[in-house]
Amino acid sequence: MTDTNEKLICPACGIEMTKIFIPDKGINVDICANNCGGIFFDNKELQQCGASDNSAEEIRKIVENKNFMPVDETQTRICPVCNKPMVKTKTFGVQIDTCYTCGGIFLDNNEFEKIQEHIQQKNKKRPQQVNNNQQERIDLHDFCKDALDEDRKFKMFSAAVDLLARSCRRRYFRRHFF
Repeated sequence: MTDTNEKLICPACGIEMTKIFIPDKGINVDICANNCGGIFFDNKELQQCGASDNSAEEIRKIVENKNFMPVDETQTRICPVCNKPMVKTKTFGVQIDTCYTCGGIFLDNNEFEKIQEHIQQKNKKRPQQVNNNQQERIDLHDFCKDALDEDRKFKMFSAAVDLLARSCRRRYFRRHFF
């Protein structure tokens, strides 16, 4: 899906988002600059906005020193591009909203910074030889792998809770009915 030039409505608060053009990437990022501070990235835009390049600075300029309205992060968000429900996914320790239809990603206020910090810490742990012409990007493979790991942990925990609940029901049934 290509970048949309239409004004988008924030999936968290319903207010019109501001488009920020990132010149060195040639993309528009949508920011809820006047209400909740959420950021919507069209398909693959988050990957292009690396941990230490100018795009992060452009976004930071818009959101710094502002007090944003709190939103209910548990509500199901509707994608502002295709109007389909977004799925909550946990990756890099942050719960994000992802549209499986168009590939859009919505980050609540401060989640972009948390993802950047995680990537910067990861890059410090493993030194990379980066070509001077090649800019640092969010590694989509690591991003998705972390989300899948979080999902597996949740499923294992849910399965353990189900097993425990079934075991308790059996004991209760045996004690009271036999």
